[in-house]
Amino acid sequence: MTSALYLHNPASEAHIEDLLDRLTGQIAQAPQGAGQQRVPVADLVEVVRAMDRGDLTPKQALKVFAHHSVPGFSFGRWLVEMVDEGVYLEDIYNEAA
Repeated sequence: MTSALYLHNPASEAHIEDLLDRLTGQIAQAPQGAGQQRVPVADLVEVVRAMDRGDLTPKQALKVFAHHSVPGFSFGRWLVEMVDEGVYLEDIYNEAA
């Protein structure tokens, strides 16, 4: 993973909606044990927004998601998928543009 990712279309919120849908879907499917901490989905979405603004690196965002894990969801896999789909461009492509 590179040190920076850039949104291909900064006006689009589709990746945020996708993330929110996946997080809430995984949380809904997870068994709720006694004393289990509720995952702050809105806070995790804000982490991605901060990464989109350049306030956090992908590595920093990965650390936050690792600390607030959602059973069955991998932020790293989601991020790679978003890069593969062209939602994010790696910093080398930004320099070439």
